Amino acid sequence: MLSVVIAAHALSAQGPRVDGLREPGSNTIITGVVFDSLANRGLAGATVQIADATGKAWTNTKKTDGTGRFEFVDVPIGTYLLGFFHPKLDSLALSSPVLRVDVRSEQPMVVRLGVPSARTIVRSICGAKSVTDSTGLILGYVRGAETSMPRPNGVVSVRWTEIIIEKKSIHRELPSANASTGPTGLYAMCGIPVSTPIVLQAASEADSSGSFEVTVPATGLLHRDVFVAPFTRTKVAVSDSAPAVELLRGPGRLRGRVIGTNGRPVAGARVMVWGTGLEAATDGDGVFALQGLPGGTHTLEARAVGFMPAETPVDIVQGAPGATEVELTNFGITLDTVRVSAKRLYTSRREADFERRVHTGTGHLIDEKEIEKRKPLVLTDLLRNVPGVMILPDQHSWDVAYMRGGQSILGSGLCRPDLMVDGIRVANDEMFPLNSMVSTTEIRAVEVYAHSAMVPADLASASGCGVIVIWTGARRK
Repeated sequence: MLSVVIAAHALSAQGPRVDGLREPGSNTIITGVVFDSLANRGLAGATVQIADATGKAWTNTKKTDGTGRFEFVDVPIGTYLLGFFHPKLDSLALSSPVLRVDVRSEQPMVVRLGVPSARTIVRSICGAKSVTDSTGLILGYVRGAETSMPRPNGVVSVRWTEIIIEKKSIHRELPSANASTGPTGLYAMCGIPVSTPIVLQAASEADSSGSFEVTVPATGLLHRDVFVAPFTRTKVAVSDSAPAVELLRGPGRLRGRVIGTNGRPVAGARVMVWGTGLEAATDGDGVFALQGLPGGTHTLEARAVGFMPAETPVDIVQGAPGATEVELTNFGITLDTVRVSAKRLYTSRREADFERRVHTGTGHLIDEKEIEKRKPLVLTDLLRNVPGVMILPDQHSWDVAYMRGGQSILGSGLCRPDLMVDGIRVANDEMFPLNSMVSTTEIRAVEVYAHSAMVPADLASASGCGVIVIWTGARRK
């Protein structure tokens, strides 16, 4: 276990001292602060205890205030043991600190107790050589959603995406890592890239969490407990021609509030938990409620017209319904204020090929005028009414665009089309949701060829399943 760093010192006395000692029976004051190095502020609500180190029946207990400060008065001359307790120590697997304090005079004493820094914790668990600016540690417990108790012998899996840019192509690598919780339910994953979206999921025997996204901060340490629960999968038919989709169900409930960056409630926002297909709308106060949810840690998604979509992990545990607050960023905050205009929209060779394909009439074109008219929140909003394209949710409730023919992946003749962005072919698979590839504010045109027989020669489909071509850039107003 990692010990907590503690320091103590006596305040300098004012004026000359003779021997600095008082006759037996004199008392002093011990003040101090419990500092949380991870949050860079005082640790409120910590239980600080002082006890006689020689076995005498003298003890005292104080709680830290909102700034992490505490004070013991009338402490007799003697030797003491001083330490503190807090749930954060337990969650980080840190041992309870103990400091030896010698009181030899009436001089007031100041002590400082603290949770160690992120880098200190990472170095202790992962080793000194593993501490870098680009990698860090994910640390936490796997807990049961029914009791919130740690679950031994569980498994935690993470994966992330690395984009490899080469001369004529862009492709992705999907690194992954696994860790066991051991008998205590604690897991620790070293060497995880910082400031990178990480998809995490945990399992313990037959119980599991959902997939959710986390990011290791620049400090190098992310503390995240994961809750697991039994899953019940229910087959739901989304249309007469498409196969049934298995969606998660359970007894869980979730309530919360959606607000904007200005703190005001967002009414009419749509919220859903991935993998469930269950959706609710916020009321005039931005409040929503969902029920019938699976227990455990899952991803909550919120969308509203005029705002960027937001995703956040939520813990759905037994008892009172979980509560969460989601903040949406207005599109206007993220848009570039510079407007670029030109007489000709497409000027490169590839864009000239685009114009040529448009004039052949073999595909379906979604141009600037149509995009501005429909005001889509996500890419699949543009594709829903395109002939030959079917939008269905996958196991995470992400929208997926399917076409017929080619290499069927659902056993019903449906397949994933090839995907190109600005003339560069990119992978279209379950690891990289279609709607996360490009913001609708950046789309200026979309070409859809819903069958391999319709695909022009210069866009030859490798899968035989049709092609979707996305062009980005500033749209003319």
